[in-house]
Amino acid sequence: MGISSAGIGSGLDVNGIVTSLMAIEQKPLTAVNNQKTSYQSQISAYGTLSSSLATFQTTVQALSNPASFNAQTVTSDNPSVFTATANGSATIGNYAVTVSQLAAQQKLASTGFPSATSTIATGPLSIAFGSYASTSPYGFTANTAKTPLNITIDSTNNTLSGVRDAINAANASVSATIVNNGTSNQLVITSKDTGEVNSLQISGIAALAYDSSTGVNAMTQMQAAKNANLNIDGINVVNASNNISNVIDGVTLNLLTTSGGVSANLGVTTNQGAVTSSVTAFVNAYNSLDSTLRNLTKYDPTGAASGVLLGDATTRSLISQIKSVMTKAIASSGSLSSLSQIGVSFQSSGQLALDSTKLSAVMTSNFSDIATLFATTAKVTDPQMSYSASSSKTKVGNYAITVSSLSPLAGMINGVAATVNGTHLVGAVGDASEGLDIKVSGTATGSRGTVSFTIGYAAQLNSVITNLLGTSGMLTSRTDGIKSSITRLDNQAAAISARLTTIEKNYRAQYTRLDTLMSSMTATSTYLTQQIASINANK
Repeated sequence: MGISSAGIGSGLDVNGIVTSLMAIEQKPLTAVNNQKTSYQSQISAYGTLSSSLATFQTTVQALSNPASFNAQTVTSDNPSVFTATANGSATIGNYAVTVSQLAAQQKLASTGFPSATSTIATGPLSIAFGSYASTSPYGFTANTAKTPLNITIDSTNNTLSGVRDAINAANASVSATIVNNGTSNQLVITSKDTGEVNSLQISGIAALAYDSSTGVNAMTQMQAAKNANLNIDGINVVNASNNISNVIDGVTLNLLTTSGGVSANLGVTTNQGAVTSSVTAFVNAYNSLDSTLRNLTKYDPTGAASGVLLGDATTRSLISQIKSVMTKAIASSGSLSSLSQIGVSFQSSGQLALDSTKLSAVMTSNFSDIATLFATTAKVTDPQMSYSASSSKTKVGNYAITVSSLSPLAGMINGVAATVNGTHLVGAVGDASEGLDIKVSGTATGSRGTVSFTIGYAAQLNSVITNLLGTSGMLTSRTDGIKSSITRLDNQAAAISARLTTIEKNYRAQYTRLDTLMSSMTATSTYLTQQIASINANK
């Protein structure tokens, strides 16, 4: 059948011929498009892998913190008197707590004024913080931890409300408000902090003066500053705050009311449930990542269901790095050095499983060592020294600590002069202890024991994943490389498409001319045949 573009034509199928020829010419473009599709599938697979790694990292980041394992439960048998929390380092046991007085803020009130806009004298207003002696001589001792508040009262703020606003605008350790008592307005000045050491001494403006040590009190004390008084296991404790964290190591008490002379029990126990949850979260997170990796790299003999990243070198390297962390023992000063010791082990399927019975037994016998398996931890042998922080450059190891001077502080970590930051010694740059931050307390100089620094499984995995997902990491580099290849293929496909358009145009012109020629030859043949037939008929 002829084609419409060839007119009456010769019956030559120009469209069919050109289509067949172009199918052959299209093969290079098809190969390019197939390669591009393959690359796009890899990009998608790497996206899935990166997402799964990020999810796994969220879990291991949380488990890199010792708090996820140093879990303790604190109970009060009279929570209306006090509540309490523990940071994981408290000694397990029971404490008898009796609260006889709560800490309180000092409140002072001025005499009454007709209105909030009533004027007060101008001049410097000074509010100092400190404590008043309860016995003779009745002096005032300044609180050196707080800077006195000094405000200038002039014609722009010398009203009751102006003074109130000026005090509050200073955002210091004192606040002010105006109370209307029904007949007049009083300025009430309140110390923001509880405790006798935060009592107020006000001078400069006569109408607002207060100094109980001299008796110059234009203001009236509405509430005295008080310390909290309590007794713990027979030991009397005085504290400026109702939130007390420096009495029982690792425990913070929140006093709510007095106990009426009756002690309430404070109990500190290990929170095994929280630790089990942390370990279970680690197992489940790894298994989820493992399932993703297996799906992306699986082998199907038919090839139809093989993973997109089957045989991919980048993925093999990633799996190797993660498995390397998971299967090696960690250097630890404690009794635990491998996951299998707490019941976490690989199964024949490649997945992790948790033996809860084994974990429970370890929590009973070596609870404090579980954190070293997962988190970044350090143990200091001197009880008056404490670990504060480390850096990415701090190496696992056991380091000697020497304090050569306390004022000013100077010393060595690992035999190298340490950097001093306030009351802290920090491992020197370039040394294995670089960035290891140790807080120094106590009065002893010379050798102060050792610090054992450990990086657990979760902390190591977090570091590995950070490198893998970083801007210069393996996955990012591989993905960027594939994207560049796709761009190159797009350019190549565009060039091939442009060439194919020209080739098809040439083919159509060529076979259209052939069709026209054949049509002309057919017409000539028909004419000659007719002429011959006519001649033969006239003989």
